Amino acid sequence: MSRRRAAKRKSGTNEVSAISRAPLTTDQDFDTNTIRLLSAACILAFSGFASAETWTTYTDLAQFFSVNFPGEPEVREGPYPSEYGATFPSHVYTVQSGENFYSLTVVDYTNAQRVYLELPDKTDEASSRWLWLYDQLGSPAYAARQFRLRGGEVTYDAWNHIDFVEGHQLQITNLDKSRTFAGLYLHHNRLYILEATVPADALPQGLFQQSLTFLDEDGIRIRYEVQPDRSRTRLQRLPGG
Repeated sequence: MSRRRAAKRKSGTNEVSAISRAPLTTDQDFDTNTIRLLSAACILAFSGFASAETWTTYTDLAQFFSVNFPGEPEVREGPYPSEYGATFPSHVYTVQSGENFYSLTVVDYTNAQRVYLELPDKTDEASSRWLWLYDQLGSPAYAARQFRLRGGEVTYDAWNHIDFVEGHQLQITNLDKSRTFAGLYLHHNRLYILEATVPADALPQGLFQQSLTFLDEDGIRIRYEVQPDRSRTRLQRLPGG
């Protein structure tokens, strides 16, 4: 059943602060923030979002994120079938704005190990004690494959990150010539699937695709510093961060 979820939100496109996602250091604060502001201003001027739609920052502390939507999303809960036959709880947030469709799906893998132990029918593969982990770690790749299987022409298909939470981005020209912009990220036992599907003549949806922010239990934005071996350290909160 659909419902509205109580959430904190801030109005206005000036809340879109995810254009540049590299972590900041003290010496880089001024230059990086300046670049971010200029980038945001250029994209807003190009897209015309400010005049066409009222974008808000929607926050769900229970699912540890905030994201930009062009209006109040409808929220529903439902099962999410995973790659190896398990089913996990998910929350789906959607907004239909004219011909533009926006959604964020959050899949909760917190109890993945227990879910796999309780599967009624186990193949030899499903009997692996690590399958719950394989399923979770491979979930962004599996979700990306579901987008590709819809058909159409994949025009962008590459690694991406938001605040050095690693993920993947896709851009697809669909069979009806509409365009889909997707982002997939796994963080703290949750898979976040972003999708914007818009008409062929609509402008790129980068502001939505990159607007996801990961939050901790106190609602504070999480950003990391990452090493070549993919080990990462959370950065201390910076002023305005």
